[in-house]
Amino acid sequence: MKKIKISILIANYNGEKYLRRCINSCLSQNTKSPFEIIFIDDNSTDSSLAIVKEFKKKLKLIKTKKKKNISKFNTYYQLNSYYHGFIKSRGEIICFLDSDDYLKKNKLSKIDYYFSRYKNLDFVFDRPKIINLKGIISRNLKNYSFRENKWPLFPPQSCISVKRKTIQKNIGKLFKKKFPLTTLDFRIAALSDQFRKNTFFLNNELTYYFQHDDNESNKNFSLFNSNWLKRRLEGFDYYENVNKKKIRTLDYYITKIINIFF
Repeated sequence: MKKIKISILIANYNGEKYLRRCINSCLSQNTKSPFEIIFIDDNSTDSSLAIVKEFKKKLKLIKTKKKKNISKFNTYYQLNSYYHGFIKSRGEIICFLDSDDYLKKNKLSKIDYYFSRYKNLDFVFDRPKIINLKGIISRNLKNYSFRENKWPLFPPQSCISVKRKTIQKNIGKLFKKKFPLTTLDFRIAALSDQFRKNTFFLNNELTYYFQHDDNESNKNFSLFNSNWLKRRLEGFDYYENVNKKKIRTLDYYITKIINIFF
């Protein structure tokens, strides 16, 4: 069996409008290292599966089983999709990709270069380029980095790559069901706090991050609404659970107090 260097895990739910762009961006990568594409569909009700079948010889399709309504939001189910994709993957490096985002042509070659050059790396975060419904691309100027005793500052899910062995060693922490509102990108960012010397924040913009109204975060987790505040408080709890240390900033106390009233 051919040894796979990189696995791209694509999580999808009703992303028919964006799938060809997403998958083609993976297929057009200029890396020389063998890689695989694993597409995980979470019971889509649109034409996603029909579109994916166009690429059936170029990727592996996983359909998650129907499950009980653990959460009314898609956050947990996306986490579940990535879990099943990881279990079926073979790559030494795992790249996550939401189905409405897409990759620059040199993403995998860059990621492969840094993991190969710096053998102790566990996490690599690249930078996103933001694209909206009008096709306008803008730069994200946030300074992604570790912040002592503060909320982690990290890029979107599709900008995250992790060494396989690191996920395997921490799989129980990353995929805990106890925190159904806590997204995988936050979980990875919180966990990487333990591996600061083995984490690299690239200054390269290697991922197109698509902002649109279909995005669940825009629909249900708009800034400072009740869902957003519940998720943020759960994030503080998750960080403490994983790292065995607390973030006790003014932000935390305000979030805690406001949540009492919901």
